[in-house]
Amino acid sequence: MASRSSRGERVGVVFVLVVVVLCVDVSTLVAAQPLVSSQAKTLLWVRRLLGFPPALDALAGAPDACALPPTPSLTVACAGGQVTELSVLGGLAPDAALPANFSADALFTTLTRLPALSRLTLASLGVWGELPGAKLHRLQALRVLNLTGNCLYGAVPEHFSRMYSLQSLVLSRNRLNGTVPKLSGLAFLDELDLGHNRLGPAFPEVGNAVVRLVLADNNFTGKIPAEVSSLGQLQFLDVSGNRLQGWIPSSIFALPALRHIDLSRNQLAGQLPASTACADALAFVDVSDNLLAGARPACMRGNSSARTVLDAGNCFRDARSQRPSTYCNPGALAAVLPPAQGSGGEQGSGGKGGQVGMVLGIVGGVVAGASLIALVMMAVLRRARRQNPEVTVLPKSPAATKKAAADGGKAPAKVTQRIVTPAEKRHASQAARVNTLEVPAYRVYTLEELQEATNNFGSSNLIKSSPVVKHYNGQLQDGSRVSLRCLKLKPKYSPQSLTQYMEIISKLRHRHLVSIIGHCIVEDQENPNIASSLCLLSECVTNGSLRSHLTEWRKREMLKWPQRVSAAIGVARGIQFLHDVTAPGIVHNDLSIENILLDKTLTSKISNFNLPLISTSKNGKIFSESPFATSEDNDLGSVPSTEQGDKDDIYQFGLILLEVITGKPTESQKDLDSLKTQISEAIAEDPDLLKDMADPTIRGTFAVESLSTVAEIALNCTASDASSRPSIEDVLWNLQYSMQVQDGWASSESLSMSTRSQG
Repeated sequence: MASRSSRGERVGVVFVLVVVVLCVDVSTLVAAQPLVSSQAKTLLWVRRLLGFPPALDALAGAPDACALPPTPSLTVACAGGQVTELSVLGGLAPDAALPANFSADALFTTLTRLPALSRLTLASLGVWGELPGAKLHRLQALRVLNLTGNCLYGAVPEHFSRMYSLQSLVLSRNRLNGTVPKLSGLAFLDELDLGHNRLGPAFPEVGNAVVRLVLADNNFTGKIPAEVSSLGQLQFLDVSGNRLQGWIPSSIFALPALRHIDLSRNQLAGQLPASTACADALAFVDVSDNLLAGARPACMRGNSSARTVLDAGNCFRDARSQRPSTYCNPGALAAVLPPAQGSGGEQGSGGKGGQVGMVLGIVGGVVAGASLIALVMMAVLRRARRQNPEVTVLPKSPAATKKAAADGGKAPAKVTQRIVTPAEKRHASQAARVNTLEVPAYRVYTLEELQEATNNFGSSNLIKSSPVVKHYNGQLQDGSRVSLRCLKLKPKYSPQSLTQYMEIISKLRHRHLVSIIGHCIVEDQENPNIASSLCLLSECVTNGSLRSHLTEWRKREMLKWPQRVSAAIGVARGIQFLHDVTAPGIVHNDLSIENILLDKTLTSKISNFNLPLISTSKNGKIFSESPFATSEDNDLGSVPSTEQGDKDDIYQFGLILLEVITGKPTESQKDLDSLKTQISEAIAEDPDLLKDMADPTIRGTFAVESLSTVAEIALNCTASDASSRPSIEDVLWNLQYSMQVQDGWASSESLSMSTRSQG
């Protein structure tokens, strides 16, 4: 009985071995079947369409592409004489695109002749154009699609939402700039990487199978959807570098499979609840550079051997390298207006209208809200005013802004003698926040203190002089150096009303503005009720102007292309702050390149921004004016209409960009037109021609695409038609994209040099 059972077991084992051998032989035969000629021709045609990249040279002489051994740059896998995988890594720089006669539509039409293709990778090959979704949808077997590091643009095709076999979709490091379709219907999609594009604004919808989700450095806005907290298989999440706002769903940190989460460089706000739990597998957390406040939850308090936590650049009260709490407070720069104390009008009545001035909120102040229209803003009172005026804030709306701009362009009727510092028609945007890092506290100085600081306004301290303004260098009693501007005033403003006006100016703090740190109002000797001049003290930026760094040989070497783009981005951020901090914004700023200063860290700062007042005429019309006197040679005090004023700033910024590129100023309108024509032709015909137009100092330090992107921005900014000029938001976005391209190019250059040195 035992012998019979033993023989049966041996027969069973032999049978299993035979079946296994037969299966292996069959699979080997299927895999070893030579590639059918039509598919071999298709591969050669793909090579031709891609401009004969070196990675595909092996196809030219191979009798059977399926027999080629895989390499880091080329993998061809086959089954049954059909191509099932094609992976090509071209290694081109991010700004390198295929010639103008390339057609993405032709390429992907050709690839549809490989119906068994399940894995397709075409990386860093210079492929450009819009993704032909209809052609890709015809590849029904496709499970992996990787097109990273190319020059594709446009939206992610809607057809992708119906490619039900997809398991991995990687479109990172392209120029995609549209929307993302709903992908929640792709039940097998476990990887989605759309990083380093310009996609947005809606956060993509994905299915529950997603393991890796990368949306970094795009233009996604709004809140993180609550549905993300239900992705039970999610292990890697990176949404850094977007414009996401609102509270973070705390349950996201407790996702059971989560190992890596990066939420940095957004506008996420609020507090993380103390009860927030972190998954045991969570090894990396980055919430830096947001607007988070309060205390950190226990599972994020510092690093350990099992978990790295990055949280700098927030307002956590129990962490290092944090910003002031006012930075993260949505009401940190909500502004309302104090009453004027000038002569005439209705002052003294404590009423609304011209009586209302601006008060900047401080954290912990008394919050007063008044509902004037459908939207309600919170007004934060800094202190009680002498006459206890009723303080109100109007919400900013496009219609109201347009009306104010239109009114500002008309000749006002008889003006009442009163100051309406940005009156009830405007308020400080909640999006603007005071950056008070490393800036001295604002205070009022006496005339005696200024005399001591400037050697009694001596000639040795005088920098520049005109009939209406004098510039001095000074040194305060504590040893700190300051810049001083003494401006002659129009003879209709009282010291009291100017004091309230300076209350506003004191709050205009931003990293890319030269901060005003104090003032002194000089009264008229014959009439103490009239202020004769106003002295403004500013932080002293001693490293020179942007122009000096472009022209002086000792400084030029410090400002290569990356530093120049960084400086330009800083100026753009300063302009954005000025345009957004109030409604209507602060426009008509003096943005000559001499007024752009660089500190010791090469951080750019705007030094001569506008300080306007908004006045109302007797019939209620609103227009800009300045308290400062003017002369025929120096129109320092004039404030043109706010209409199209932002476009004037954009034009001046475009001139700065042109000088940043060429290193030379344009001496006349004729020179400017000639330069713009040359740049336009170079961009249209061959961006490489821009290399010869660039400042010789920066040659070899820039990616051509980064340079051409900035050049295009400069051309758009200096368009003769003001309405054709871009907004500062568009300018800033494209400059940041240029920097991303530059960073990618620099990384590839470093890798290339390292490879050559190792070789």
